[in-house]
Amino acid sequence: MATRKNGQAPPLTVRGLGRLAALALLGIGTGVTLERALVGRDRRRDDPEAGEPFGAIRGVPTRLASHDGTRLHVEELGAGPCIVFAHGFSLTQDAWHYQRRDLPGRFRCVFYDQRGHGRSGRSRKHDYSLEALAGDLKAVLDWTGEERVVVVAHSLGGIASLQFAEMFPQEMGSRVAGVVLVGSTYVDTLRGMTAAVSAWGASWAQRSLITGAFRFMGQDPVRANQLRRRGSDLGYLGTRLFGFGSNPSPSQVAFVDRTLAGTDVEVWAKVFPSLVDFDLSESLEAVSVPALVAVGDKDRLTPPTAARYMADKIPGSRLLILEDAGHCAFLERHEVLNAEITAFAAEVLVPARAAARRRRRASVRRVRGS
Repeated sequence: MATRKNGQAPPLTVRGLGRLAALALLGIGTGVTLERALVGRDRRRDDPEAGEPFGAIRGVPTRLASHDGTRLHVEELGAGPCIVFAHGFSLTQDAWHYQRRDLPGRFRCVFYDQRGHGRSGRSRKHDYSLEALAGDLKAVLDWTGEERVVVVAHSLGGIASLQFAEMFPQEMGSRVAGVVLVGSTYVDTLRGMTAAVSAWGASWAQRSLITGAFRFMGQDPVRANQLRRRGSDLGYLGTRLFGFGSNPSPSQVAFVDRTLAGTDVEVWAKVFPSLVDFDLSESLEAVSVPALVAVGDKDRLTPPTAARYMADKIPGSRLLILEDAGHCAFLERHEVLNAEITAFAAEVLVPARAAARRRRRASVRRVRGS
């Protein structure tokens, strides 16, 4: 038996190291087994959405050069008053599955992939700032050729929309007739994640650690992508926890998890800093158009408190709380949200078009009567 000398603990023996390694492997093995069991059990639950062709609905494609030359992939479906959809961080336009499925019957629906996401190209200047993302939104709006549009934006897309309102105030009320913010926020997302940490130092350390981890992953993208693929079960559990409510569709969770894993980790590392230490509270007053602020009551990333604040500060806005839904409420509560988007767009777009038609008819009558 090892003994102490001069009050110091004895060095670890080879046998001791072997025991520690065995215990560590046992713990890891047990954790992996439990993780796989939980995921397997969750995937076998009854799933009314199992037959949905997630990611398979395609529109008419266009490759668009943005303000700095970055190539954006745009797709449109349907005809009528125009709605432009901007997706969230590490997702793609396919995330709007139910909106792509259900809304083109009444609207011209324009979807685009954020730079570095989906089928869009990466920034040639490595610029993934909120200003660059706002510029991409303007490029898409310019491309539509529409006089009046509604912007529907989720998470990062909503943040970029607030930045857009600050950068291009002349667009608000002229071309942009209304804004729908889904699961979005006006202040950095990590601030919301660490709100429960009361000590400033602990909060700062946690934020720095997460940011540093993403930057580190960006330095070794091959290894990082391999680790993400190996951790698919863990990714599924994380997606379920942070993206959904208490009883989500396994197919919806798996779809979002696949989409998240499909975004290259280099893009994660470059976009993520844009989500740290920003405050767009002053931009809320620049949203000088009708706004619908929607959030899941169980959203852990952009909590309802942020949505309530935005609804209070944006003049003429209203708040929609979607029950038992998380950050992906646009999937979980798609029927309710689609009905609200339809009513909102009809309210702010259709009357404007009818008024324009009345003005044109009056002009024709005056010409004929002269």
